[in-house]
Parts: sequence; C-alpha cells; structure tokens
Amino acid sequence: MRDLAAYEHASQAEIEAHHYAVERMIELMIGVASDLLFHLLSERDLHPTSYREAFKLAGEVGMLPPDLSTSLQQAAGMRNIIVHLYEELDYAIIHQSIALLLQDMAQFVALAEGWVPHDSR
Repeated sequence: MRDLAAYEHASQAEIEAHHYAVERMIELMIGVASDLLFHLLSERDLHPTSYREAFKLAGEVGMLPPDLSTSLQQAAGMRNIIVHLYEELDYAIIHQSIALLLQDMAQFVALAEGWVPHDSR
C-alpha cells in the first residue's frame, strides 16, 4: 500500500506517466486481498468464482461491512479492466480511485489482522 500511496496526491499526468506501476500495484492489492478471502471463504464451504464475488460473499457472511464489500467489488471490476483491457483505460477514473482504494485496503488489512492467527513468538 505504501508504494501506491506515493501516487495518492499525484497529478493525472503523473499517473499516466507511471501507469504500468500504478496498474500493477492496483492489480496486486486486489489480487492479494481476494486470495485471502478465497482461502477463508473456502473454510466456510463457500467458493467464489471471481475476485468481485469474493468481496461480495465476504460482505454477505459479515466478514466485511456492506459499504466496504461494495467498494471492493467495484475495485475488483477496475482490476479486471486493467488486467484484461476490456476497454480503454480511463486514467481520470484510476487517478480519482487511488485515495479511496488506499482507504478501503487499510480497512481491509485492519479486519484481516483479526482473521489470521498471529505467531506468538
């Protein structure tokens, strides 16, 4: 998150100039969060078939607050557009989304710390 935070106050031109790095950071953040949810949801015998569905199911079972679930579902959609190039990327949207994504991921990480056992060493 720290790497993406460096772009939180960047101009749209700076985002476009460094778009490969920004896109990759967004992809990784959503991917890692989804992978954790895939694992934890499978322990509940729930098997999402997409990143978006992982965030949706996590909201439905109470792992995520509804507003965070919805926001991360939208972020998963943005990740899919970035990765699969479903359409031409709108860097204005990516630029505007960075602050919210960082806020959402900070909330996700805080919640995830309660889901994963910590080493007692």
